[in-house]
Amino acid sequence: MKEVMKIGGKLAAICAIAAIALGVVNAITEPIILAARAEKLRLALSELSAGLEIGEFIKTDNESSIIGYYPLSSGEKTEAYIINIIGDGYAGDLNLLTAISNGGEVLSVVLMEDTETPGLGKEAENASYMEKFIGTGNGSIIPSSKSHLNAKDADSITGASITFIGIGKALNEAAGFVSQLGGM
Repeated sequence: MKEVMKIGGKLAAICAIAAIALGVVNAITEPIILAARAEKLRLALSELSAGLEIGEFIKTDNESSIIGYYPLSSGEKTEAYIINIIGDGYAGDLNLLTAISNGGEVLSVVLMEDTETPGLGKEAENASYMEKFIGTGNGSIIPSSKSHLNAKDADSITGASITFIGIGKALNEAAGFVSQLGGM
């Protein structure tokens, strides 16, 4: 019994030291991580806005995967929107920002955060990957299936088709949301 108490005490001490160490590391790194995320958001918004004025973020209250949006304007007229939407990826959520015109055309897309498979789904982090979606919508299909792509593009998503489908479905939802916003 004495031996069990001794081992239990040692384990408790190890756990306490590990918890304190993790707390210290978190206190040191959290502000750095938050600053890096804020900078990544600032750069993405600048890229997506294409020189238009970015309005205040408006959080949505509905239970869809759309988190909120930024109106993009030139003067008094809203020209487009940057939509923050969550798509379904292979390994978890895909946090996307996309600029969509009032007519529903995908103008630009940035994958902000993901947990996709390195070498496959992680390719979606590259701007060149998102070119498959740019210019779609507004009367043309936003690709959400390999059948919507030419052979070269379809081959390029092989092994990561769930990521591709998740992004396409999210962009379709975002375009539909913009059409519901109407002339806001």
